[in-house]
Amino acid sequence: MKFTYRFLIFISLFISHFAFSMTGDEEMQVSTNKIVEGILSFSHWPKVAGQPLLCVSNQAKFFNLGKAEGNPVFRVVAITNPTDFLSAGCDAIYFGRESVKEQNDIISSLTGKNILTISENNADCVAGAAFCLNRRQQLFKFSVNLDSLSRSGVRVNSDVLLLSKDGDE
Repeated sequence: MKFTYRFLIFISLFISHFAFSMTGDEEMQVSTNKIVEGILSFSHWPKVAGQPLLCVSNQAKFFNLGKAEGNPVFRVVAITNPTDFLSAGCDAIYFGRESVKEQNDIISSLTGKNILTISENNADCVAGAAFCLNRRQQLFKFSVNLDSLSRSGVRVNSDVLLLSKDGDE
């Protein structure tokens, strides 16, 4: 397997994903931001030149907007009303406490757009967002919904998929 410098950086971002014990909200936010940064840095949108725009739901608990501002991988904006996801020009959406049904409704309203979706409230990850963050046994991991990912039109490096919880079991 050929390793590149970028892949080594990616692996270092995910070390906390597998080995970082979550003892507080701030540590969970740091870990979550690193996971999201890693996913987005290894994603390719067919019509996005430059940094993708990550729209973060105001219902997000684990993502820290303050620590994401000025990120070299993506731009970030907070979304307070679910209808704003459509008008904001999002390339990626980070869902917070929205139910899977609410996620599906928002994703359906964006049909025809290449949008990568990530959720912190989708334990089964069989519908809704393409990437689902889960806290289990004091560790933060993520799962991939390949059906949602393929429908998004966004290409994600296969190494990211191997790091998902299904890839490490």
